[in-house]
Amino acid sequence: MQIERLSPIVATLKPSNHPYLSGPWTPQHEEVNAVDLEVIEGAIPADIDGVYIRNTENQIHTPLGRHHPFDGDGMLHQISFRNGKADYRNRFVRSRCFQAEQQAGESLWGGMMDGPEVSKRPGFGAHGGIKDSASTDVVVHAGKALATFYQCGEAYQLDPTSLEDQGV
Repeated sequence: MQIERLSPIVATLKPSNHPYLSGPWTPQHEEVNAVDLEVIEGAIPADIDGVYIRNTENQIHTPLGRHHPFDGDGMLHQISFRNGKADYRNRFVRSRCFQAEQQAGESLWGGMMDGPEVSKRPGFGAHGGIKDSASTDVVVHAGKALATFYQCGEAYQLDPTSLEDQGV
């Protein structure tokens, strides 16, 4: 197996004992490509040809207020299957809010359990009072992976094979 680590993102989150920021909920901040994954037992059928994609939340910066798991930025994880082999890649969804916080180097919005006064900027989720993290849903339609936040945010398009960002 070969692993390629992409350029790091700006992250300010420190280790924590918060139940949704530690243990199995510990955020992942690294984007990678892993080629030719090792099959531990059995074999991948040679006729499987496609991708499996899931969306997760990964908190990048120290929360401004209380933290809910849905507050983290969207990260798509993809496993592609072809000719009895599997490859893995993951990418943050480059939402407008992700990009603004990367530029600022800190959290700019409170979370789902906070009031609007916690945010340093007006909200964006569904153009309302919370951050649009594109972190809860993903569907593939018309050859595009579409990531959204709680079915109310803008749809961010990614190529389902490469996870290359294709905008709103």
